Amino acid sequence: MHGKKFVRFEWVAPVLIAALLLSGCASATAEPTAMSESSATPTSAPAAVATETPHDHEATPVSNSNVLYHDDFTNPSSGWPEEKFDNYFIGYHEPEYYHVEIASPNYKTTVFEPEKKSFGDVTIEVKAFTASSKTAETGDYSFGVVFRRSGDQYYAFVISQRARKWYVLKSTPNALETLAEGADPNIHDADTDDLLRVDAQGSNFYFRINDQLVSQVTDPDYATGEVGFYVQSFDVTNVHIHFDELTISALQASPSLASDLGALYHDDFTDPASSWPEKKFDNYFIGYHEPEYYHVEVISPNYKTTVFEPNKQNFEDVTIVVKTFTASSRTAATGDFDFGVAFRRSGDQYYVFAISQRLKKWYVLKSTPNALETLADGEDPDIHDPDTEDVLRVDAQGSNFSFYISDQLVGQVTDPDYATGEIGFYVQTIDAAAAHIHFDELTISNLELVLSCEVKAQAMNVRSGPGTEYPSAAFLSSGETITPIGRNENADWLLIAAEGGKDQRWIFNFPGFLSCNESVDRLPITP
Repeated sequence: MHGKKFVRFEWVAPVLIAALLLSGCASATAEPTAMSESSATPTSAPAAVATETPHDHEATPVSNSNVLYHDDFTNPSSGWPEEKFDNYFIGYHEPEYYHVEIASPNYKTTVFEPEKKSFGDVTIEVKAFTASSKTAETGDYSFGVVFRRSGDQYYAFVISQRARKWYVLKSTPNALETLAEGADPNIHDADTDDLLRVDAQGSNFYFRINDQLVSQVTDPDYATGEVGFYVQSFDVTNVHIHFDELTISALQASPSLASDLGALYHDDFTDPASSWPEKKFDNYFIGYHEPEYYHVEVISPNYKTTVFEPNKQNFEDVTIVVKTFTASSRTAATGDFDFGVAFRRSGDQYYVFAISQRLKKWYVLKSTPNALETLADGEDPDIHDPDTEDVLRVDAQGSNFSFYISDQLVGQVTDPDYATGEIGFYVQTIDAAAAHIHFDELTISNLELVLSCEVKAQAMNVRSGPGTEYPSAAFLSSGETITPIGRNENADWLLIAAEGGKDQRWIFNFPGFLSCNESVDRLPITP
């Protein structure tokens, strides 16, 4: 089954444009934003600069020699700014908090550690929560920690306590990009703090909420910078956030992505000693491409090769994720080829999920001792061009398999023949004279099912809110596949993301209208 990934909606968030220009040091910056509720992506707007009041920059003393900066916000003279503007204010909330309040929707502000230190590889922890008595009862917002900031360039790790969601953001002078996002039902209610942690190690960042790893992101653009706080209002008219116990430490023991995610196997291909083979044959070779890839090159047409995880483990019901791309400088300029992940392999028997970056196509293959059969295939215009990685994911549950490209479901297949086996990589030339493929970040985890639903009704309204009183913005047709991201309290309305995740709409959850692979009760309740 090849489901459509998104429905295009003709809807644009209202733009709020304002600027506040003040002289002085940039201790806090703020700018209006125009965005949908899901993406936290603003339009470009001039930054507002708050004037810093001189203080003696003395943070709370700490005894741990690994701690580079610490403030428990019991000392009002440690230098954090106290400012009030038309639509936000920042300052101490005695006896033990620093607070940021925004008094208008579609606005964001940042405020940074007053010593303006530049940090590279560090561990950052902060406690933060919503003060509900000074926050509007309806509407959404986010807040969290900013790191590696230089001017308008920074990363941010933020949560919404109201929507139970988290976001990893990247700010540039022109935009605010969402690098990753997800739901976490364990995020606390308002008035109870959540502990946010960022481990920044080179271009790799690990994000935790209340000591649980929720995401890992790689981005090489910002290597060092300041650390501070972030608050953003979406459609909420007023939000008041308390921050407490900011600690910036020398990078703690590099977090084990495999163990924290409950992964069964993980390799980021930075260690040549992890035993993946290094071999060269007449028409292909395999090996490490330092400092961070494993590569497979085939140098003749009409050839295929596989290479498998060196421990030769047998895996059954698992989630497999790998990043991969074509190295165009070592690939023939013409001809087709495909590559991807092989799973449940025993001898010549295995399944494959592969893509062609050149043709923008995907394939589900089944190898037997005598043939290579195509179980499913389809087109995906969002597959990247060569030299840009795609993230391939396979969820294997019994005889049912779901296939994702860059987090979007593209196909589902049922085949009962191979119940368990090894996992590895696959490259096949078709008429290309040479293909050089890089693989990165292979993770094999206990099965992590993604909820998906197939439309069974002939047509379904997609509405702007959870009820028939809301206008219809588009329609879904029978056979389309959607991935709900939230629900109302009764689960009779489901929230779905539109194209690119930048818009959200609601569909009616009625028996016979939708067929879902899991219970929708696992979805977070979304206001």
